[in-house]
Parts: sequence; structure tokens; C-alpha cells
Amino acid sequence: MSRGSPRRPRAGALALALFLAGSSTAVYADDAQDEIRALKEQMSVLMKRLEEISRKQEESAAKTEKIEQKVDSGLAAPAAASEPKLDALLKGFYGTLDVSVDDTTKGMSDFIAYHGDGSIKTNVFGGIHPIGNTGWMPALSTNKSVLGYRGEHKIADSTYQFIYQIEASLALTAAAGPSLSNSAQSSSVKGALGSGDSFVGVASKDLGKLKFGTSYTPYKKSTDRLNPFSGMLGDYAAVMGNSGGDNRVEFGTRQEHSVWFESPSYGNGLSFDFLWSPGQNRTYDNVIQSAGSSDCNGGNIPGSGNLPAGCDDGGFSNALSVALKYEMDNLYGVVAYESHQNVNRNSDGIGSNAPGYAALAPTSNLLDQNPIYAPGTAFANAGGTQPFAGDIATEWAFKVGLQYKFDFGLTVSGIAERLRRDLPPALQFQNERSHDATWLALTQEFTPYDSVSLGWAHALATPGDPGGQHNYNPNNSDNSVEMFSLAYRRKLDKQLTWYLDAALTINRGNAHYDLGAGGRGVTTDCHDGSNGPATGSVVTDGSSNGPTTWGGCRVEGISTGLNYRF
Repeated sequence: MSRGSPRRPRAGALALALFLAGSSTAVYADDAQDEIRALKEQMSVLMKRLEEISRKQEESAAKTEKIEQKVDSGLAAPAAASEPKLDALLKGFYGTLDVSVDDTTKGMSDFIAYHGDGSIKTNVFGGIHPIGNTGWMPALSTNKSVLGYRGEHKIADSTYQFIYQIEASLALTAAAGPSLSNSAQSSSVKGALGSGDSFVGVASKDLGKLKFGTSYTPYKKSTDRLNPFSGMLGDYAAVMGNSGGDNRVEFGTRQEHSVWFESPSYGNGLSFDFLWSPGQNRTYDNVIQSAGSSDCNGGNIPGSGNLPAGCDDGGFSNALSVALKYEMDNLYGVVAYESHQNVNRNSDGIGSNAPGYAALAPTSNLLDQNPIYAPGTAFANAGGTQPFAGDIATEWAFKVGLQYKFDFGLTVSGIAERLRRDLPPALQFQNERSHDATWLALTQEFTPYDSVSLGWAHALATPGDPGGQHNYNPNNSDNSVEMFSLAYRRKLDKQLTWYLDAALTINRGNAHYDLGAGGRGVTTDCHDGSNGPATGSVVTDGSSNGPTTWGGCRVEGISTGLNYRF
């Protein structure tokens, strides 16, 4: 913008008027004098209008020049700066877009089915094998992609701020909707507002943040940085925090209707997070969803996996999660604990083919505590085996994690974890929820743009195995697992990364851990393609009409994808 004086039309307008007046006089000299006077009056009106326009232009130019002088001197900002700008509004948006192309196999095509007594199941064609495509299969997957908006609002003249966040978990390679695979079903809709970490709360720079809403727990978030394979094949969530060894991560899920506190970082490098989620469930065994929730606590709908229609495959009441963190220079350490109260696992005892169930009389299973499960009720399965009511117990997890980054670009991360289900001795033979696990990851940065990561997870054997939907071989008592992960990353710029990774899960005995649990759109687990008797399910004990889980599967795959963050 030019700061010179505006063009002033006063002199030009006067010359024009005189010229027109003179011309009029020359042309109409012999005409009537009244016409000349009328023309002169019109010129006079025109002159006055031109003078008014000129005056307003001068005043506007003077005001603009004063504002520019103040802005240059730092004394004032343009009036427009006080108004909301588009870039200020857009600043609240954030997100992650991650899509990969995978090729994975369940690694169980040549398996043979067993009866609970250890004998091989046969039909007219001989041994019974997994049904469907259990070999290599290509797929596109959306991995931990989210879109969210966050912001803050200063509360009056206080030092507190009102904070908020609304987040949606996206599905880019599939239509948004509930998850309805043959092995797990969920009513949660990807892409819906609130399907990600969402909350309102109050924050103070000195005191911390108090939030209300839905969030991953401190137990999970406190060790995210120790997981360089987050969202990839080989994500440690396939083993760590995973008590059942399937495509759900019991201690790595979002908790609805939660209240949590995040402390500031204190001068000595310490901070802590605390979360509590009330069960919001009026049943004594948590067999229905919490009030206000579409899924059971634990992440599935009633009857998921074609089990009896109830939250008896992991529904629980109150949840408590806490993490104590330390960070100083290149060192990070964490101690975390989480508990789920009164977890309902009655489905473990419904029609299980594990031989240990025959040792318990139907009337001896704590029926005095839960008489609704007496023989002849709707909870007794088709085979007549009494579901073991009272299979309701607290489950908890504890872990210690360390990470150190060397000056030459190597980051070393490690976790030691303990998962426990507090069952009475009589039910330990079917306890697959208690084990100890370890995680080790190495990431070497070769350039500011290139890095390679290695990962190894190992979970020890559990006290027992419920059998149930498994192809259960009682001759195998070791249900431990190992997972190996390898990934290469190339940063294309500050926001966009290309990656290539591979992973292998080696299940021993009746173990059935997968690849992809904990946030990927496509998981590869140990279920075959059957769906009950109509498609030839090898499960013959009446436990469900779902697919068979083949313990001991060897799941492996390779994946490449792009990750964009903004």
C-alpha cells in the first residue's frame, strides 16, 4: 500500500468545469441565457460533489497512514488481527492417516483337529483340517488413523483453562461401520465422532489436567514410546497387555466413561497419570453392557465370536489405571498398574473340551453364589455341561519399562510385564489369563531420515487353557509365544513417512496370539474360515457356532505403507 498522499481531483475538476463552462458559452452564445445559467448551476453541483469525494479520500488516507505507522513501531496491531482468522481455526485440527498393503498367512493349513482326550478327529475324508483360506492373502489396512479437533478456553481472569478434544478413529480402506468379522464383533463405528480419545476438562500449568471422557489408559499410553512398531505388523500389543492371545488387547483398550488426571512434570523429572472408570453396570456379574455403552467392557458386543449372548467373555465393572513416569536427558522409565474388577469369563466353562472340566461336578461350582446358573437354566449349554458360574474374578496387570537413547542414534527399549487373573485353585486348569511377558526393541537412526527397528516379544506359558473354541490338544501343555518384528522407515519430510516391515508370531502348544491386535484395521489371527456346523466347524462340543481357533498357528506377514501426521 502506497503511503503518499492520495490523488486530489480538486484542481482537475475545476479545470474541467471551466472548460465545460467555456465551451457552453461558445456554443450557446446566441442562445437563450437561461440555458447557460442552468448549465452553470449543474456544473456548480458537480463541483461540490467532487469536493466532498476528495475530502473523504484525504481523511481515509490519513487514518490508514497513522495505523501503518503504529504497526511498524509495534504500538498497535491492525484491527483485523483481533478477529478470528481461518488459520487460527484450522490450528486445532490434527490427525494421523496410515494405510498399508499387507500380505499375511495364518500358517496352519496342514493342522489336524483333536478331541479333548487327545485323539484325532476324523470324517469320511480322514483327518479334519482348518476350513477356508488360511494361507497367504493380500489386504489393504487402515492403521491407527484418527482425525480430531482440540482447543482451550481461558476461564475468566483465573489461571485455569477449559480444554476439550473430539476425535474420530478413521477407516480409510473400508466403509465406516461396526466390525462384524466371524471371530469378533463390535458395535463401535469407526469414523464416528467420539470413537477416538475425546474429553472435556480443566487444565492448570502448575497443577495439571483433569479430564472426563473416553481415553486410552495410562497403563497403555505410558509405554507407547517404547513401541516403534505402533500400528504395524509386529506391534507389541499382539503380546504385551494381551491376556487371551487373540485379536483383543485386554490392557490396551480405550476406557469409556472415565475420569483421569495428568500431572505436570515436576522438577526432578517425575510425573504421574491416574484414571478411574466406573463400571456403570447394575448386574452382579457384568453380563450386560455398561449403561450408556454399545459394547461390553473389554471391547466386544454380547455374544461376540458366536458365544452365548452376553458379556461373559470379558465384561467387567470398575477399572483403575495408574502410571508413574520419570524422564531426564536420554533416559525414560515407567512403572504402571491397571486392574479390571469382576471380569466375567463364564464362557470359558461353557462346553469346553478341556478334560479338566469333567473333574468338576455341575453342582459344585460355587452355585451358592450364583444360583441363576443352576442346571436346566438358559445358561447351560447344548451339551449339558454346567457353565462354571463364579468364574468371575479380578484381572490385573503390572509392568516396568525403560528406554535409553545413545548419542550415536541407538534407542533401546525394554518392558517386563505380569498379567494375573485371581481365580480359585479349582479353576486354575482353565486359566489362560495369567502369564509373564517381556519386550525388547532396538531402533538405530542411520541418517536424519532413515532408521531400522528390531523387536522381540515373549510370553511364558499360562497355568491352564479353557479349550472351548480351540482346536485343543491336551498333549501340549506349553502355550508360550514369541513374536519377532523388523521395520525400515524413511522420512520423506517432517510429516510423511514410508515404512516397510515384517513380523512373525510363533505360537506353541495351544497358544493363539495373532498379528495386528491393538489398532490395525486388518488382523491376522488363528481362526479358520468356518462359521458353525453349516460350514463344517470342527468344534463339536457345543460351545459355539463360530469359527475354530487353531492353537499353535504360525502367523507371519509383510507390509508396506505411508504414515502422514498433521
